[in-house]
Amino acid sequence: MDSSDSQTDDLFMPEFLNETFCNVNDEGLVQATVEVLKTGRLTPLIKEELKCTIQTRRLSEGKDELQVEFNSPEKTSLRPEEVERQHRRREQNRRAAMKFRQKKKDRTEILLRETQKLQNANTTLRDEIDRLVRERNHLTEVLSAHQPRCSLGLATVIFHEPP
Repeated sequence: MDSSDSQTDDLFMPEFLNETFCNVNDEGLVQATVEVLKTGRLTPLIKEELKCTIQTRRLSEGKDELQVEFNSPEKTSLRPEEVERQHRRREQNRRAAMKFRQKKKDRTEILLRETQKLQNANTTLRDEIDRLVRERNHLTEVLSAHQPRCSLGLATVIFHEPP
């Protein structure tokens, strides 16, 4: 711990706060201020100030001071039928989740098979295109070689390359 940490820790000591806020008699406000300085969040101080404002207003209206204590709620045990219902719901949710995952897995497998089938068809069609292009080129060469020797005198056939 370096000296800056010890200086900061000194600021959080109630003695320092009592010296600094010597006119503050409310222990809750002092504790809220300490928490704000430690955490950097203003919420505890705002809550304590609001509580003080409400108390002051109540006292000025002649009402008794409001004593509020917040206790964490006690956990109650569930009745047997609630436990059974909770168990059934969890089991139902577990089955539904398994069913959903299985459907998703099945759908993925179907899509993979379909993709593979389409890729195979695509490969087959590309091979057919290559074969037909080679055949056309061969026939064009044969025709070109034959034309000069042809005695029939047919018009010259011009083959256009596809775009």
